[in-house]
Amino acid sequence: MKYPTKADLFVILLLIAACLYPIIAKNGSTGKKSLFLLIGQKQYEIPFKDGIIDLSSKYNVNMILEIKDKKARFIKSDCPDKLCIKYGWVNNCGEMAVCVPNKAAVQIKCEKDGNIDAISR
Repeated sequence: MKYPTKADLFVILLLIAACLYPIIAKNGSTGKKSLFLLIGQKQYEIPFKDGIIDLSSKYNVNMILEIKDKKARFIKSDCPDKLCIKYGWVNNCGEMAVCVPNKAAVQIKCEKDGNIDAISR
């Protein structure tokens, strides 16, 4: 039985690093996070202040949103399947929890940090 050589181990480590790079690069966003609530066709920016927001009074949607440690989730909804609650915390850039029956969603958007990604000519 042949044992792997140093070159074989180097190639294996290089392949593992290449596979993990997109995951690490996506989660390392340095842009400023903003929390948005989408109700029907309207979009509202909500401050990342820890607490519980009852959406029924201001937004006319029978749901409750919890914000904690720069994360957000729905904790109460009158929709039949409760998929928006089962989704859990939304904390990464571009991530979104959606409640289709209530036409409501919560999304985190991040600003780009201003670095040039590519130049096309």
